[in-house]
This record gives sequence, C-alpha cells and structure tokens, in this order.
Amino acid sequence: MKTFDKKGLAAISAVMALISSEDVCIPYTEPVRGNYPHPWSGHSRSQIMQYRDITQRRIIKRSR
Repeated sequence: MKTFDKKGLAAISAVMALISSEDVCIPYTEPVRGNYPHPWSGHSRSQIMQYRDITQRRIIKRSR
C-alpha cells in the first residue's frame, strides 16, 4: 500500500468530497430485457445462436 503525505491525502479527500456532493446524479436504470411474446421464441433464438457458433467453428477448422 502506498503511503501519502498530508498534501496528497488532502487532495484525495477533496476530490472524494466533491464527487459525493454533486447534485447531478444519474440514477441507474436496469436494462430492458428481451420480452418474447411466446416462450418458444427465446428458445429458438438460443438455438439459432448455437447453430451459428458451431458453423463458424467448422469454417475456422476448414480454413486451417
């Protein structure tokens, strides 16, 4: 751990106080998750992504 002198410690505490005293704070909003109209829609999407991944691996193997 690095040791700080008095000036460095005062500078760090001033920055921390400035950050914590800001009134403009953007609230955290949770990202919107995909809302599928039917349960099989999400399953088919995962199957498609798995198929693409496997296909890309095969192409990489062939090109070596």
